[in-house]
Amino acid sequence: MDLKYLKGLDHQIDLIKQNTKSFLSDLPYNHALLWGVRGSGKSTLLKGVLKDTININKNLKILEVNSNDINDLPHIFLNYNFKDKVIIFIDDLSFEQNDRSYIQFKSILEGSFYNNNLNVLFYVTSNRRHLMKRDMIDNERSTAISQDEGIEEKVSLSDRFGLWISFHNITKEEYLEIVKNYFASHNITFNNLEKKESLKWIFSRGNRTGRSAFQFFKNYCSINKIKLKI
Repeated sequence: MDLKYLKGLDHQIDLIKQNTKSFLSDLPYNHALLWGVRGSGKSTLLKGVLKDTININKNLKILEVNSNDINDLPHIFLNYNFKDKVIIFIDDLSFEQNDRSYIQFKSILEGSFYNNNLNVLFYVTSNRRHLMKRDMIDNERSTAISQDEGIEEKVSLSDRFGLWISFHNITKEEYLEIVKNYFASHNITFNNLEKKESLKWIFSRGNRTGRSAFQFFKNYCSINKIKLKI
């Protein structure tokens, strides 16, 4: 999706653009964790920025790794000859109880034997600030021999990301502005009837996000036989 459709995310977009520009310009940069409520635009924002970036940087490689396949990262680094800069995108990453793969991933983020000689930047999205359930962290409080050490082990993964970018719930007014923007982009009139229908949509779904705004717009276009231009 074109970044112009993402309303209320200018600050987050600027942070990712600047960090990516620094990476490509051989300046200091940070691995970034985009975290927050589901449907708030984390993945859409990243894909939009990276699409624009790769269109003008032909030597850049972008690799999307499934969150279930992060254990394959060492094999990827060892078996592929990356001559160009590489951005690795991992969407919706989180770790469950007894999943110890986060320990290896933590070392990779800091630069391990596998990727220390590569120009690599990690962009990761998650619904969880510390990439794992709160009860996993709370469990350390009750069972660890040293509570501080146990908790530190759990939360230190997110500390490996120098750039934290948060995404929060939007207000009803912000939701309506997003819907209006979609209507305006297709030269469709947005009046009280459409407003009522868009609010009914989020009441029935129980969430108010940019994703639900886009889903309402797609449903409206489907009913009215309007082709999307997005």
